[in-house]
Order: sequence, then structure tokens, then C-alpha cells
Amino acid sequence: MFKKILQLFGIRKAVTADEILRYPKPKQYSRDEHMLRNSMIDPDAIKVVQRIQQMGCRAYIVGGSVRDLLLGRKPKDYDVVTDAHPQELKRMFANSRIIGRRFRIVHVVFRGNKIIEVSTARSLPSNRAEAKTTDDLYLKRDNQFGTFKEDAARRDFTLNALIYDIKQEMIVDYTGGFEDIQERVVRVIGNPDVSFPEDPVRMYRAVKFAALLDLEFDPATQKAIQKYKHLLKKASASRLHEEYNKIFRSGRAAQIFAYLNSTELLSTLMPAVARGENLSPDMSVDDFMSTGLGKRLSIADRMIQEHEDVNLNIYYALLAAGSLEKIVLANLRDHEKTLERKLREPLQTIQKDIQLTKREYETLMQIFMTQNNFRRNVTERKGWVKEFQLRKIFQESFIVYKIFARAEDDEAALQKALFWEIGLRQKLPESIRRNTTERTELIDQDFTADTGHSFQQPKPRDKGESEERSENAETKRTRSHRGRRRRGGRNRNGRGGSAASPEQSSSAVEKNSDSGEHNVN
Repeated sequence: MFKKILQLFGIRKAVTADEILRYPKPKQYSRDEHMLRNSMIDPDAIKVVQRIQQMGCRAYIVGGSVRDLLLGRKPKDYDVVTDAHPQELKRMFANSRIIGRRFRIVHVVFRGNKIIEVSTARSLPSNRAEAKTTDDLYLKRDNQFGTFKEDAARRDFTLNALIYDIKQEMIVDYTGGFEDIQERVVRVIGNPDVSFPEDPVRMYRAVKFAALLDLEFDPATQKAIQKYKHLLKKASASRLHEEYNKIFRSGRAAQIFAYLNSTELLSTLMPAVARGENLSPDMSVDDFMSTGLGKRLSIADRMIQEHEDVNLNIYYALLAAGSLEKIVLANLRDHEKTLERKLREPLQTIQKDIQLTKREYETLMQIFMTQNNFRRNVTERKGWVKEFQLRKIFQESFIVYKIFARAEDDEAALQKALFWEIGLRQKLPESIRRNTTERTELIDQDFTADTGHSFQQPKPRDKGESEERSENAETKRTRSHRGRRRRGGRNRNGRGGSAASPEQSSSAVEKNSDSGEHNVN
């Protein structure tokens, strides 16, 4: 009755952590019930937790690092949660800095620019109690300190809410995350009808975890993604770009985009990309991998895994290529400025979809404007070739061209890519060209860039010739030494002429050098 009266006046009871959590009294898994040990954790993360505990505060390792270790994966970073406030943490660690405006966290920096992120436990967002519609749930403020239980309740997925206590090597579980990891399930904490409207980027993250970790969606989570996918358009560009960057750096972008396509999040976030590639949500993962986008992303992923330089602009170009490369190929003879006019409108559509910055838009325009330069038939180093290679955009543009050629299995384009990659060298001597034509392999041939002549090893001298040359050289050195003594003696005694001044000596050396002589006057 009391609840009905409150609802009548538009007053809602504040949601508590106990109402959200699966285990308000947490499950505790001792070291005998799991395989996680302190020895598996980064020593610097252990040091941070121990230091906070020594100062009388509580601290635990939480989040993705605990999840990854339980899944047998190596964590990329470590997060620590504590009841100490940011200013207290700053005083504890001289090698730390406070970052963030909405909610302040502390980065403890170690050698090699390694960062252990330490955050104070947060409370549940107040908007859950105040919201009257789905739009009111959108999270705008999340900056209140709270308890460890509340901090677990406000996280996104159960597998990210596990707490590891290094003192007892024990896992503390409020949400059922330990069980979900064993069952390989992605599940929202609490009600997905609240969680996704509160932060739409969580849907994107759910798909990312399912693809990266080979997990299944909880039925309620999957249903809610379909229901609230349109809310992703409300997400901030900075949050989305942060997630894009993580995906591209993972080396598994093709797999993740296949999942984004099957859940219809790709067509929601990037409709122009989906149209340009003729993608359908009914495609299986294998079907997606056989599309142009799937092939391009797979090639880029392999390059990332091999530690090649594939940056964010290149990945954006690979997403846009389905729409723009057709225009590029249809206008092979166009000047760059002419091609720019034809690319402007479709690229602006993609810019709006992906929420590219002005700088990113201009970089993509430069990449696609210059693609046809690689397709020109170049047989020697001309002026425009040198200028093009010196342009800032050359490297990124070439990587996009090479990936596209490999994805399309275009042999002619691959040959030109190889030509540009090796570089245009000066014309070889006639003898070398003849050997190359006859398909004779040239091993360990070295050519000087300036003269174009082949380097020849000196012929070995016989013993008699070596001794004769050595005797002649010694005779010349003796005569030269006697001549210098006679000239130097007269000058020192003042009877054979005055000694040369430094200026005269310098000019004499220059003059003799010009004439090919090397005697010092």
C-alpha cells in the first residue's frame, strides 16, 4: 500500500545494492576452489594493493584482470578498487597522478610507463531512483563514493565484478560472475532494461566480450540488446571511439565486427558501412569473414599480431573502403582534386555515422585521393614519385592499398605494391640486367647507388708482387720524410725563408688539394 502511495505522488524508493545483486551476502571462493594465485599477478599490482593496506585502507584487485586470469588469458592491465579517496592515494604514491573530471581515479606509474589504475569504490547512480522514463535512466553523473558491495552492483557484467583478495588468495563474488565464467556466459548485472538505457555502450561491450572470449549471451541480455540497440546513437563519440580503439588494438577486429553484424549493432552504428558492404544480419561469422570487410579486417588483424603499424586511421579507411573504393576504381585517370570532389559526399555520410573528427575525415580523404597513384605504371624514379613518397599520408595510404589488394587477391595490384614497398632503385648495369633476364639468381651483389657499378672484390696478389709494392712504398715514405726535415730545418733556423703563417698554410693546402697534390707546405 505504501509503495502505491509513493508511486501516486511520483516518488520512487531508492534502489539498493541488495535488490540488484544475486548474492547480497557474497560467495567466497577459497584458494582450493580456484586456480588464481598471487604469483600469476603483476608484481607491481601486488605492491600497490599491499601499500594501500599498509596505510590502513582496504584494497582489492578487480575487473577484467581477474576475469582473464580465470579464463587462462594474460591480462593487459590491472585495476584496483579501494576505500581510500584520490587525494589519500596521491599522498601514498609519489609516482602517481589523478585523472578524470566526472570521477577522479589515480594512475600509479611504473617503469616502462606501466600503469596500475586505482579507483575509489563507487555507489549506485542516483538517477535509478529518480527516472520516470527510459530516457531518464541515461547516466550523466556517476561520481559518488560508496561501498565495495555498491561498487560491484553498479558494474556492467557479472564476469567483470569479481573481487580478488591477495591476503587470502580468495575470490569474492556478489554477482554470480564466477559461475558465469565457468559456464562461459555474458550476463548483465541486475535488470538489462535498466542497465542498457543507463549506459548504451554496454551493449557494444557485451558483443565485444562474447566475440573476444568466445562466450554466449544470457537470453535476457540478448533480448535487451535487440530492444535497446537504437539507444547507441545517444552514446558519446568519445566513449565509442575509445571502444573502437580497444577493438582495433585487440587483433580480433574481424571477429568482433562479425558479432556486431549478427546482433544488428553494426547497421545501427554504421549504416553506411553496412550498406557499402551489402551486409545482412543473417550472415554467419564465416559468411562475414568471406566479405570484403571481413577479409580486410582479418588481414589488418594479422598485421597487428605481427606488430606491424596499423593505426586507427587505417582501420577507419578499411571500414569506409566498401563505399569509397568503387568510386576510386571507376575514376583511375582523375586528378586528385577531381577525385576529392567525387568522394566528398559519401565520405561525409561515413563521417557522420562513425562520428569522425575533422582531422580524421581529412586523413581519410587524403588516403582515398591518393590510392590511384599506386596503380599508375611507374618504371623509373620520376619527380612526382619522390614527392609522393615524401608526403605525410604516403605510409598510411600505402598500407590501405596493400591490404585492399591482398583482400581482393589482385595479382597485378600486389605486384605494384611490391614494387612500391621495395622502392625504385637506380638502373642496374647491363651485365646484371642480362643475368636477371636469363633468370640467374644474383647472390650477395652490392651496387653503389651513386655510380650504378657493381662492387668487385680486389684480386689476390701473389707474394712477390706484395713485397715489391711494400718496398716501393717504404722508399717513398723515407724520401718524403727527408725532404720535410730539410725544409723544416731551414725555416726553424731562419736561413731558408720565413715560416708560413697559418692562413698561408691553409690556402696552400686548399690550392694543392684542388690540383690533386697532397703535400703540406
